[in-house]
Amino acid sequence: MVTRLSYWLPMRAALVGTVGLVALAGCSLLQRNPPIDERINLIAVMPIEREEPVDASTGEQRPRLKSGAQRVVTAQIYSVLASSSTWRFVPDLTVMQALPKIDSTGGLQSRARALGKAVGADGVLFGTVSRYKDREGGEYGAREPASVAFTLSLLSVSTGKVLWTRTFNETQQSLSSNLFNWWQFWRGGPRWFTAEEFTRLGVERLLDDLSDKLGLD
Repeated sequence: MVTRLSYWLPMRAALVGTVGLVALAGCSLLQRNPPIDERINLIAVMPIEREEPVDASTGEQRPRLKSGAQRVVTAQIYSVLASSSTWRFVPDLTVMQALPKIDSTGGLQSRARALGKAVGADGVLFGTVSRYKDREGGEYGAREPASVAFTLSLLSVSTGKVLWTRTFNETQQSLSSNLFNWWQFWRGGPRWFTAEEFTRLGVERLLDDLSDKLGLD
């Protein structure tokens, strides 16, 4: 049973005292990869695809992802891009009209490049979702927390090379259990998130990093 977030008030003093140190650690993690030296002015978003996990010990496919998980991640990417004037991206309707013309037999990376050429984009965001588990219970008294895992990559349409890749692979924890998760509560508040809300936080975090690498800030 995941306890209520009653720890928030007594943890505020500790959070204030540690946030500077944790923020520095978080920034260093996000800046490990070098800046992207290629100019990417217009981005297309290829719909996120499902990646059904396989048990490493048995080689068998695990239970399927929740239906629609890939659509949730895709929708959150568009939502985050649209929330800031920093990004220039191809409208989702234009992408959907171009997709039927793309050879569906190719690999994910080759299909992403073909989509970019079809819509005139400089770069294409593509990726997969491998875990999408919603919380069980309410926002202040969940029995099980939300847990999501997805990977996003940015491909250069001109060269076909992947310029950037990041993975969000998290199960929400209470702040008292792990102070390094302070950013979740800073952005979303002291509560247990739904999988959709947790996905939004993950997309924001990854695209913040991409924006930094592209020098858009």
